[in-house]
Amino acid sequence: MSAPQHIKNEHFFQQWLIHAMVLSALAGFIGFTQYEEYHRIDTQEHERLAMQAEIVEKNLTPQLKLSKRVIDSIIDELAAWQAQDDHLRRANHSLKVISDALIGIRPILVIGPDGQVVAGSDAGLADENFRQNDCFQKAMRLADPQLLHVSAPPGNTAAPGAISLCRRISGFQGGFGGIVMVSLAPAYFSDLLDSIRYARDVHSSISREDGQLYLASTRRTDAQMPGLPRGADKQRMVAERHVPSSAPLFGTTLRIAVSRDTEVLFAPWRQSLYAQSVLFGLVAIFSTLGLLIIQKRHRLRRAERKKTEKQIQQLAFFDQLTKLPNRILLLDRLKQAKKASLRSGNHGAVLFIDLDNFKTLNDTLGHDMGDLLLNQVARRLVGCVRAGDTVARLGGDEFVVMLTDLHVNAEQAAAQVDIVGNKILQELSQTYWLNQVTHRSTSSIGATLFMGNLTSIDDLLKQADLAMYKSKAVGRNALRFFDPAMEVAMLERAALETDLRDAIPCRQLILHYQPQIDHRGGVTGVEALVRWQHPLRGLVPPGDFIALAEEIGVILPLGQWVLETACAQLVAWAGHPDMRHLSIAVNVSVRQFNQDDFVDQVLFALACSGADPHLLKLELTESLLVSDVGGVIAKMSAIKAHGVGFSLDDFGTGYSSLAYLKRLPLDQLKIDKSFVRDVTHDPSDASIAKTIIALARSLNIAVIAEGVETLAQRDFLARYGCRAYQGYFFSRPLTLMDLEKFVQRRSHAAPCDDDQRRLRS
Repeated sequence: MSAPQHIKNEHFFQQWLIHAMVLSALAGFIGFTQYEEYHRIDTQEHERLAMQAEIVEKNLTPQLKLSKRVIDSIIDELAAWQAQDDHLRRANHSLKVISDALIGIRPILVIGPDGQVVAGSDAGLADENFRQNDCFQKAMRLADPQLLHVSAPPGNTAAPGAISLCRRISGFQGGFGGIVMVSLAPAYFSDLLDSIRYARDVHSSISREDGQLYLASTRRTDAQMPGLPRGADKQRMVAERHVPSSAPLFGTTLRIAVSRDTEVLFAPWRQSLYAQSVLFGLVAIFSTLGLLIIQKRHRLRRAERKKTEKQIQQLAFFDQLTKLPNRILLLDRLKQAKKASLRSGNHGAVLFIDLDNFKTLNDTLGHDMGDLLLNQVARRLVGCVRAGDTVARLGGDEFVVMLTDLHVNAEQAAAQVDIVGNKILQELSQTYWLNQVTHRSTSSIGATLFMGNLTSIDDLLKQADLAMYKSKAVGRNALRFFDPAMEVAMLERAALETDLRDAIPCRQLILHYQPQIDHRGGVTGVEALVRWQHPLRGLVPPGDFIALAEEIGVILPLGQWVLETACAQLVAWAGHPDMRHLSIAVNVSVRQFNQDDFVDQVLFALACSGADPHLLKLELTESLLVSDVGGVIAKMSAIKAHGVGFSLDDFGTGYSSLAYLKRLPLDQLKIDKSFVRDVTHDPSDASIAKTIIALARSLNIAVIAEGVETLAQRDFLARYGCRAYQGYFFSRPLTLMDLEKFVQRRSHAAPCDDDQRRLRS
């Protein structure tokens, strides 16, 4: 035997060995899982039956104890009844009243030593003789008057389905004076036993220890009753409870039994075992056949190897994961499509597709699942376009679809692209199955048209990419066409970003101050609001650059500059009689507050400037409370220990957790302007504003309303206890010079008539 043949045979033997090991492991796994399932069903059903038996016990025990109390009370009253002239009528009446008042207890009988009924709640049993009754016999034999005896009930209810309790009546010199008998209503306990029957084969019973049956569930399908003689039905799973379970209360122990037919219980498990056994057999057969086929085809692979080597060259033009054309082949096809478009006059289109939140999938489920998703996306994209169109993968989660032979009219060509794009959006938003895990994903698409050589290939891809980012900006799962204005906007944004990075070093930022007014009309403080004095754009409002500053990280040095400038201004005002009392509120972003050295930054700004910390107030937003509340409270407490105050800005619009609010070392709540705007005519806003004011008062926190623009708003807030305001009704944000003039006018002017009227109200 040649060496190659020997190696080949050894390789075949290894394959069979691995095949046998895999089948053995699979068989072991099936056996283990089936054993675990059987054990789980057995344990769970035992626990469930035990729970049902416990339910019966918890209902039966109180009834038995109630019956004992009834018997005890009747025996205690016997002497009083016998002393009365019409004691028989009174006794019957009393027993009837007791029987009617108690649920599940009837009849109640007093039986003399001769077995005749002396008094009872059921007139139909007056002529019955109970001398042969089991309970009567036990009471007559056993001289203990405190012992209760359990037996079948009197009269026609002696058949299984009821319980009677009796107690001996002591006669003259301790002799036998009869019994008091109380029976439990069969219907009451039959309903109870039926109520715990959660399956057709569940049966329950109450019997004596010797097996005599008292009560049983009524809806029966078999002749055997669980719990009669022990072991009478070995096909049933039984759970038992005993009454009483501790010190004896009655003459005998009652046994509660709840059972299930094991044949019925384990029938689904046996079916599953059979199905898995058949499946294992099929797997073993087909895997063996498959291995035989694989080994037979091994020789054919050598013949195909040369053919495969020729195909390797083609791999340079296709994505190895999705088998789609890669960037190189896409660029070549785009080049050909532009030439064809130039000849035919038809439009073409490039659609840039990016999967939304694909990174989250990779980070949570792993790259293997991400690859599965990319493969399914590729197949769906191919199914959305014509055979002559191109679907390519550029890399990551980025795909490009090139459509050719569209309409010569640009608008109609765009309409065709819109149809295909929306079809892609719909297909890609359907549920994906990734190794038996369901996943939902969406995509953002940017599209651009082309015809001829008017636009270079790089520009086409760039345009489609810009349009795709526009789709993400509007909320994802959308299609947007490239607009030349997009390119202009991107260039302007890039220029704005560059200018913003230079704004602080070039001293282009300034602070405006909006006064905060108390209920007497005096200025108590200001809120510092940053403005950007651009050398070319003029005064840029914060809405145009704060979000960009957050995005590019400039918000951190910007926030520090505002804090230091505000502290310096407090020092400057300290020598001004009209301004020295004013506090300055500084807004702190979440990102700025979350810095590890934020406390040191605040204290450093105060120390370097020499500002009075009691006049500095930091305004925080509720979004800080979403995570690490303990860290937030620790930082606030450390800063507040130096005298700095805190205000919760835009209260009511964010997290608003009262559990955390009471723990925060706050000095002030600020009612958001969205509630103040319609407070005079929107009941909901009015209720929210009043609630915030009342909440602040209960927590001993000051409250201020922002966005006060009318006298009616101010009066409403004042009427319900808000004593501080901020808004255009009093003043717009002012420059430093205008603010000082404003404060001087307010401090030297008497309160206006409106102010006086509102103060009186």
